[in-house]
Amino acid sequence: MGFHQQNNTPGADKELSRHLLEIILIRAIVLLLSLNLADRLGLLPGELNELPSLWFFNVLALSLTLIYLFWWVSPKLRLLQLSVQIGIDFILATVIVAYTRGIESPFVSFYLLIIIYCSLTLGRNGGMVGAALSTILYAGIVVALRLGLFGFDSPKVETPLATFRIAVHAIGFWAVAYLGTYLHQRLRVIEGELKEKIDSLTRLQRLTEHIVSSIRSGLITTDLEGRIAVFNAAAGELTGRDPRDTIDKPIQSLFGESFWNLVLNADLLRNARPLRHEQWISLPGGARHFLGFSASPLMDQDRNLLGYIISFQDLTEIVRLEDEVRVKDRMAAIGRMAAGIAHEIRNPLTAMRGSVELLRSHARLPEKDERLLNILIRESDRLNKFIEDFLNFARPKVYAKQWIDLVPVLRDSVALLRNSPEIRDKYAVSLEADAQEICVLGSADQLNQVFWNLAQNAVRAMPNGGNLNISIKKIPSESAQVVFQDTGIGMSREEQEQVFQPFRPGFAGGLGLGLSIIFQIMEDHRGKISFESEKGKGTKVILGFPTESHAPAMENIEQAARG
Repeated sequence: MGFHQQNNTPGADKELSRHLLEIILIRAIVLLLSLNLADRLGLLPGELNELPSLWFFNVLALSLTLIYLFWWVSPKLRLLQLSVQIGIDFILATVIVAYTRGIESPFVSFYLLIIIYCSLTLGRNGGMVGAALSTILYAGIVVALRLGLFGFDSPKVETPLATFRIAVHAIGFWAVAYLGTYLHQRLRVIEGELKEKIDSLTRLQRLTEHIVSSIRSGLITTDLEGRIAVFNAAAGELTGRDPRDTIDKPIQSLFGESFWNLVLNADLLRNARPLRHEQWISLPGGARHFLGFSASPLMDQDRNLLGYIISFQDLTEIVRLEDEVRVKDRMAAIGRMAAGIAHEIRNPLTAMRGSVELLRSHARLPEKDERLLNILIRESDRLNKFIEDFLNFARPKVYAKQWIDLVPVLRDSVALLRNSPEIRDKYAVSLEADAQEICVLGSADQLNQVFWNLAQNAVRAMPNGGNLNISIKKIPSESAQVVFQDTGIGMSREEQEQVFQPFRPGFAGGLGLGLSIIFQIMEDHRGKISFESEKGKGTKVILGFPTESHAPAMENIEQAARG
């Protein structure tokens, strides 16, 4: 198939344009080099005075080349330009062959060159037409020279020899046309197969890239030195890095030298199981994620080690849930054990206080002894209050739940806090709400206790004064979120891990049960409580509540509990 059959396709027009440029340059080089080299070697017939001077052919060749190049710059009429060039080249070849003794001319091969690029550009029909024109023109030159039509004597060649030479050249012309056509067809087939393979490879590469980018686990591949070659989008999200900035960077800069040493020392070629590893990493913004890693060898088809494949997931939430379960189990065990002890203490304590009251009312004691009895009664009341709080922690009361609006509940808590004796001029308490009404299913008394205890803790965490900001909002996960944020002393990571353990008071005079009770109340409301804190930089307490979308499930749970 030639270009005359497919010149309407962008690919064919582009290829024809490329072939045209090649033909323009090659023909100029061959023509100038052949004529000038033949003149230098004395191969041109010097006795022919009618031969045009060599400079004329040089100027003509250069002029045509410039004209063709200007024409080629215009993206139109490529096929017409090719046809014109072929026609002019046939004329030039015929003139040169005719004026260089025809049958003995060393430039008959010019016809072969024209036939070749006719075959390669116009296909089988172009090759056959080129061979036919070359045969006719060459035979015409030989006949015209024998008849003296060019004005000078031609070499005396016998008719059988002339006929033989014409036949040999004609066979050569047609053979070249056939070979050129065959090469053209094979080139087409190979180009088609190559294009299909390139398209298939491109699709496969795009599919692979899409798969890698769509994997929700972090995926990294490295070479043997640890330089990163592949870094998918999920890896960027989990590590807080831009994938474009990590390519060719050492993986040690992300996960540390100790992690890379683990990969190198795992002997992954001999060990069939991948390396499993878990560790905390720090993100550029200061947050920390707990990641679980799996490392495998990257090998070629001959099982030579090329590098390593490292996949990882964010296990931070799983670790948080595991810690939460451990806290629940620990608090449940402590509660069950302590409930019985508390009852055993409370009964004799009540009897002791009653006896002291009776003793004080029936006997007139000295002032010193009276003061001792008052201290005994006061300490008994304090101990009884402690036991009551502890029983609330160990076996919290069951409150009836109803739909309540958190916004006025928080406003009442903030108003009480601002008017409490603990709040002085050095404290600033603010409340922000992004909606007029945010309803949850719960107990107003219990939630008031949560808000009041958290506010009291925030104030105690700011002994020298500071700001307490309380905010409530709805978030996309369809839950109400209440945040207490202070500018106090903050907590270390170790303190945050132990914050819900009972009997670990964080402030002087505390019993260490406030946050434990808050945890129980939030669990009873199907809510979540979490902390974000850093030593010396304040604390943020985040309370998450289910909202109306969770109402059917919550009501079913409450009905089952009452049933």
